[in-house]
Amino acid sequence: MIAPDGLPWGRLKQPDRLSCGAAVLVVARMLSDEVYAGRVLPRFAEEVLATHRQVVGWWPRALGTPPWALLRHLPGRHRLARADFAEVLDAAGHDPVPVYVGNRVLPRHVVLVVAAAHGTWVVYDPARGGLVTVDAEQAAQDRLPFGRWHRAWFALVPRATPGRGSGS
Repeated sequence: MIAPDGLPWGRLKQPDRLSCGAAVLVVARMLSDEVYAGRVLPRFAEEVLATHRQVVGWWPRALGTPPWALLRHLPGRHRLARADFAEVLDAAGHDPVPVYVGNRVLPRHVVLVVAAAHGTWVVYDPARGGLVTVDAEQAAQDRLPFGRWHRAWFALVPRATPGRGSGS
């Protein structure tokens, strides 16, 4: 497992406007597998596009990556959950947590909470290629810092494993 500070944030930008979910999946895999990370880092954009083609299957590419595709391909076992700030904060202390964000009408972007620090989410935003922080007030007031996407819709929370914190 690579610590979130072990990746070159800023260089991990999604290669097109439809591949945020695939970029999140690639980064989640990189965080869980150092060998994969080393192999993929020099060709991150290519890996994201190949992953997007692989995981969306029959789903229209223009609609991005559906949550069931991420659930099927994320390292470890996850479940779909309401994007509860405290639950995601707790889970992110153990494993990365994908969160679907959007406007008040629908989810349109996927980000990855890679760590929890001082009561905030530390979030990989594939549109930026880097990290931002989100606090409880921003989440509660639908003021997330992801461009036009200010509201957290749902999260793919890691399931608890024996001997680990709740995270579920």
